[in-house]
Amino acid sequence: MNIATLRKKSNRLEPKSSQRIWELDFLRGVCVLLMVFDHFMYDIADMFGTAWIATGKENVIHIVRLAQEYINSSALRETTQHIVVWIFALLCGISCSFSRSNLKRGVQASIIAGIITIVSYYMETVIKFGILHMFAFSILLWWLIDTICCHKKMITAGVCLFVGVMIITMNQGFLATYANDMHAFSQDNHLYFIGKFMLGDRSNFFSGDYYPIFPTTGYMLIGATLGVLLYPKKKSLLPHLGKYDWHKPFAFWGKIAIWVYAFHQVVVVVLLALISFIFITPGNFVII
Repeated sequence: MNIATLRKKSNRLEPKSSQRIWELDFLRGVCVLLMVFDHFMYDIADMFGTAWIATGKENVIHIVRLAQEYINSSALRETTQHIVVWIFALLCGISCSFSRSNLKRGVQASIIAGIITIVSYYMETVIKFGILHMFAFSILLWWLIDTICCHKKMITAGVCLFVGVMIITMNQGFLATYANDMHAFSQDNHLYFIGKFMLGDRSNFFSGDYYPIFPTTGYMLIGATLGVLLYPKKKSLLPHLGKYDWHKPFAFWGKIAIWVYAFHQVVVVVLLALISFIFITPGNFVII
């Protein structure tokens, strides 16, 4: 048995995860960690800030002030959030090209999103249509488009590009028309529920975590087009940059992104409560 034969056999025995496209997991992992950091700072400033400042401990007060400064730096925070969501959406679309069953993927995301809504109902802020809800909708929309296009990749890519650009363009048009009075947008009888729900006006609709279908789904569909064009062979575009495995600490979080999103807030709050109970406000979890 020669070396070439051994290599072929070893390749067949490799787990599927080893053939993942590392740059996509890496980017997804970076976005996930930035999201966790954002919520970590928000929880310190919003949930624990008052109690921690009341302790009078200088180091603790300094941490709270940093968290508050970050949360209140609207330009920096909003810009970062927009970039992270755009990248998430593009990566979600690209991943549709690799999935064996986007119907199954979309249904799973919908179930998890539904569980988040139910759990949040018993908390202070109900999440009616968060980022996971939006991604679930987008994945199922991609599946519908792909099914209508008879699973022809290039046709699906073309339709996704057209619909994605239309969604983004329509969003800009709506924003321009109602820029001076977004309440008028939700009250326009010609738009019905679109104004209240799909584009994010909150005069009659509120969700603790909210990412409207317009324009985010448009970016996801454009990502689906890029997945077909950039990864026709489903192989990394940057193999040499990833050969030393420097990306693995970030890629790991990218691989489990959906679970991190679903449970990270609970973990962060529990962790901060334990830190508070042990080190900052002894005997008091603060959140209880």
